[in-house]
Amino acid sequence: GGNDNNAGKLPPYVALMDETEFTADNVQLLRYFAEVASMSSARCILGGSDGDDAADDGAGVLRGLIVINATAVPDGSGEDAASSSYSYASYSPEAASPQGEDTPSAGIAQSSYEWNPNGDGNTLVDYHGLPVAYVSSADVAADLYTVAIDQSGPMERILAGDDVTEEDLFPAIVSEFNYYMGAEDADSPSCLAWRDAEDDKWAPKCLPLAGNSVWAAAGSPEGAAAAADGNGRRAEDQQNNNNNNNGETPIVLMATSIDSTSMFHDASPGANSAATNILALLMAAKLVGSSISDATLDGLSKRIVFGFFQAESYGYVGSRSFLRDVAYPGFQCDDGRTVPAVAKDADDGSKMACLSPLRTDLAFQDLADHTISGMIAVDQVGVLGTDKTFYVHGENAAENDDGFLSNVLLQLAPNGWAIASSAAENDDNGEAAIPPTPLQSLVQLSDGAVGGAVLAGYDETFADASFYHSHLDSNATRSVNLESVAMAATVLARAAVASAYDNGEGDAETAAQYAANLVPELTSDDETFVSLADCLLVDGNCKLLLSYGSMERSNNFYATGVDLGLGVPLGSPPNYYPSVFNADNGQGFVQVGDNRYATYTGDEEYGKAKTDTFLVRPSLLEMGIHGMLNDFLGRGSASANADGDGEPDLKSCKSSKDCASVSYCSAAGDEAICSGSGVCVCARAHYHVALDEAIVPAPNNFTG
Repeated sequence: GGNDNNAGKLPPYVALMDETEFTADNVQLLRYFAEVASMSSARCILGGSDGDDAADDGAGVLRGLIVINATAVPDGSGEDAASSSYSYASYSPEAASPQGEDTPSAGIAQSSYEWNPNGDGNTLVDYHGLPVAYVSSADVAADLYTVAIDQSGPMERILAGDDVTEEDLFPAIVSEFNYYMGAEDADSPSCLAWRDAEDDKWAPKCLPLAGNSVWAAAGSPEGAAAAADGNGRRAEDQQNNNNNNNGETPIVLMATSIDSTSMFHDASPGANSAATNILALLMAAKLVGSSISDATLDGLSKRIVFGFFQAESYGYVGSRSFLRDVAYPGFQCDDGRTVPAVAKDADDGSKMACLSPLRTDLAFQDLADHTISGMIAVDQVGVLGTDKTFYVHGENAAENDDGFLSNVLLQLAPNGWAIASSAAENDDNGEAAIPPTPLQSLVQLSDGAVGGAVLAGYDETFADASFYHSHLDSNATRSVNLESVAMAATVLARAAVASAYDNGEGDAETAAQYAANLVPELTSDDETFVSLADCLLVDGNCKLLLSYGSMERSNNFYATGVDLGLGVPLGSPPNYYPSVFNADNGQGFVQVGDNRYATYTGDEEYGKAKTDTFLVRPSLLEMGIHGMLNDFLGRGSASANADGDGEPDLKSCKSSKDCASVSYCSAAGDEAICSGSGVCVCARAHYHVALDEAIVPAPNNFTG
């Protein structure tokens, strides 16, 4: 209320909104009013001294915005806002077409279908000059709300034209925002390229968003797998299946994102958009590794590769980086820059790395000789649009599988559940409706030559109450359906095996039956599933992640002689924002002599010192995924124990030193390590840098 003509008399203020009001439209109205007030006077009614920022030119009256937990705000009916019925129950601050049209990722998006009709694009609003903070504590939010109501009285009187004295305005609760937002014309290139004015040394004032993806191949390592003796279908199908693949077994990728985002980066719980995806695919890997021997996996017609991709919320960074290095167009290490990852192991056939462009592990190049036949991705299976129903979204390249992966998924509905084809049609540009998953990267980078399918919990649009890319996408806001996640894990595991079983005939029904006979159904009371669900949804500092992370730390120290410590924790509650990128936050680097470099083209010879090595400190989440993939997929070479119950007879360990002589990791290219569960397993997992292709580390400098 009030008269805009009096707006110029307002003192500087901080606005307060409850989270149900925090929409792009409401912020636009708030800013418009503040602009009117600032243009009218932009001076505090009490004047302003030279040291008072209220008198600074252009400061304006709106100094910040505090968003508070809605449970602290009565809705007028005696109920808390969060427990009442309001339209915000389906709100998302993401764009209607996530990473599609009218977003920064539009140029690399294969599809701009509007999966998120409840999204208003608040994440795309330029908030430069308007700091925004979120108060999650209901008690603190309630106090702030009471104060705001009290202090709004004099403001309303000013707008009504009444005289207001200093005693009416003060004492006031003061809000201070210590968020430096850079110069108004600052952009990412200038920020990353910033140099010190005094010595002209490169000293960037910001860091890119990035991290590490994690991938692993099921079955024996490349050298051993190539010598499969026909325990599965490979021997009889090798000639027919591989005539066009240079004798190499094709790959089926099982993929998901491991990150999320929100308007408040330190409050990105990602329960449905990240945690359930990770949980489903990790448990699918466990089902495959615990149900099928390496010998059987090695004999299948295709190789199964699991990919957990980081920073997907910001332009599919992880999947694009991985796929570009593997096949589109493929990674090229500079001449003479391929070296052992650990110099002291140079004579032991250790893994290889690249000094420039820096890659800490070149194992992905083993996949380069294989044709990627397709991808099955998983998305948002913890909040279902229809009870006990999954939907299959397919992108089937005419030159590829003609819908085989989609058809396999449709054959695999567990008892009491349904799997249906999505009714989503093409986007406005005539492109197939592909959900915002790593499948977008594969289709776009392959120019449509390779397709795949997505198993999702939604049909034509995201499910209600999914809170996509919102701080409310939390298990505390609405519990995810753990039974549906367990069923999704079962479907994914069976789909991986069925897809690998097919020899090109496209018989989805037979392939699905083969897989169902091998892979048991996962129940939601499975001990590992329950523990991992608690880690990913409730307490990211849980014992399970810490045990795997601690063993990863120990294994890295055993291999390199350098202890970088545990990675940055997931937090409690978990936070899936991908993180900035430097030596402490996932950026790999190489130690040459006494110096460390983010990429190295110098003259000092790598390997001259036995301490020369490649190093990386992933986040605790990335370390945990890496360790679990080793544990879940690295048991297939072990023989059954003496009791004959089918369980592998694994050697106990406290460190990888205890695993040096285990017989079940003696195949060509195999390496025995100690797992977070305290048994020796065969190494299967690898990190891969998830960094935007437009950003490269400065040569011969340390990380940013």
